[in-house]
Amino acid sequence: IQRGFEFYPFDNSIELRHFYELKVRRSLSTRVNNVQGEPLVISIDTGTSSINDIPFDITKNARKVSLSLADCFPELFQDVLKCLEPEELDSLDRAIMEYTPGRLGDTASRDFVLRHVYQVAPEVIQTTSDLLRTLLRIHYRDIQLPAMLKSRLAELLSKRAQFQDWPLDEIISNSHRFFEFLQTHWPAYVSAVKASLPKGIKEPQAVYQAKENKKPEVVLPFGHDDVRIYIDNLFLEGFLSPIEIDSSDDLVDHWCLIGVKQDPAKEVRKRISGLVALCQDTLPDEDSRHQAWLHFAPRWAELCSLHHTNKDVLSKEVFAELTEVIDTKFKEWMLNHYNSLHNHPPTPPVMLNHIPKSMAREIASSNTAKSALILIDGLALDQWVTLRNSINISQATTELSVFAWVPTVTSVSRQALFSVKAPYQFSKTIHTTSAEPKAWLQFWQEQGLSQSEVMYKKNLGTDDVTILIDQLSDHRLRSVGLVINTVDDIMHGMKLGAEGMHNQVKLWAESGYLPKLIDALIDYGFTVHITSDHGNVEAVGCGKISEGAVADSRGERARVYQTETLRDEIFKKTENETKSAILWPQIGLPSDYWSIVMSEREAFV
Repeated sequence: IQRGFEFYPFDNSIELRHFYELKVRRSLSTRVNNVQGEPLVISIDTGTSSINDIPFDITKNARKVSLSLADCFPELFQDVLKCLEPEELDSLDRAIMEYTPGRLGDTASRDFVLRHVYQVAPEVIQTTSDLLRTLLRIHYRDIQLPAMLKSRLAELLSKRAQFQDWPLDEIISNSHRFFEFLQTHWPAYVSAVKASLPKGIKEPQAVYQAKENKKPEVVLPFGHDDVRIYIDNLFLEGFLSPIEIDSSDDLVDHWCLIGVKQDPAKEVRKRISGLVALCQDTLPDEDSRHQAWLHFAPRWAELCSLHHTNKDVLSKEVFAELTEVIDTKFKEWMLNHYNSLHNHPPTPPVMLNHIPKSMAREIASSNTAKSALILIDGLALDQWVTLRNSINISQATTELSVFAWVPTVTSVSRQALFSVKAPYQFSKTIHTTSAEPKAWLQFWQEQGLSQSEVMYKKNLGTDDVTILIDQLSDHRLRSVGLVINTVDDIMHGMKLGAEGMHNQVKLWAESGYLPKLIDALIDYGFTVHITSDHGNVEAVGCGKISEGAVADSRGERARVYQTETLRDEIFKKTENETKSAILWPQIGLPSDYWSIVMSEREAFV
């Protein structure tokens, strides 16, 4: 892609035909003066498809090249190679060049990749602090350790006497369970600190005794230098929650006070101050991998939620300055790297329309598996933090971030999700959402479900949730898509800015609609996925564009035109009013869909 190639991952011949006629043949027919266009590379996984599935008129003049991970990395076992992310292959290649391991079997391949690609060396994990530090690196830094490597790590550590009582399988394989584990044992550590301080001992000795026939005694080494550097951030970012204790003043000079409830106003100030510093220190740059931004986004969302729900703690000037720095960095990154995101495999999901494919794998795993998608239209990530903190989700949860399709208008981004396609593949309906029910059903029928096993409903959120719950009780249902419009409706009528949005989202959350719906779905046996199609920001108007009726779509943060020429002419007019408008590249969009999007915090009003 960086060398100018158009890359297309083959899924099926119909979608390829649509892409080829729309993107390639039309480009060939409009090319002038024999100017060479972008060469096309079609990638096909021969494990699921055959090259004969590609139409003959496309392949007859094509050069066929056979590549496999086994050819590129003959030293390693193929199943291990398949579980790696594409970005990890460069690290693997460097490690093989440096260490020349020779041909390795399955187990040796897992150990080599653990050690040299993910920097997890099981042989040096000897103490409880070693183990906690390693798990914090994996779960807090969001290292996407493949399942087979997590299993291998658990297998190796379980053989050591000092870790035999630990729930290794749970806390290695699941981030939520790991943070629950830390939260469960935090009170014991704080109690041990209180008991040891009068003796002049700042850090209690680590203990882990949890045998069935003995009283459990567990004190984790939270104060160890290699562990403590993570714990402060876990409380700041909400992974861990402060606890109530008697006589918290006894800990006034000890670092663990960050995990103890104090005066609420003081706690908020402490968290906001810490998150500001953390966001400044961990801000990705224009050369970062996409995972860095996906990991940074929830941290920034926590800060935004705290700022908008607690007046006068952080000055508007400081917040605006930090916002501008982050917006600028993210804009630079998007313009340089967004074009490659839709080529990523859907596991783990990177783009919004990857989510149903994850759901499809869940359903394919069992004849009784069920999966539900709740889309909260227009919910920004920081508003999700406010919403989540206002409801009680008792079940285990995993939070991941994905990228939406740009421009992030409902008819593009939401329709991409429910059709499970890139926008250029639904060009005829790109200005409406009326085709979503049919597209949702079609996707699931392609996965082998019948019409009676699939449900799609929209315009939810203020209706009688008991009626919806009753409809969901149909035992035949296996895939459900639900659109809650309440937040989007609030946004379009909002006059009180970001603070007003958070207040209204909190009020809606406290109405109980969403937790009742989630609990019912779980009771009916569904795995529940909650997401949004786009967010919202408080913006300042830069003036309306004088364009008559030429725009196909007139959003306040995006304008859409049928031709590139028309779009560019209108863009020239905006340059006199603002420098924040961007000619958005036509990535995954139809040939008659050319957009101007607004960056920073400005709008076309």
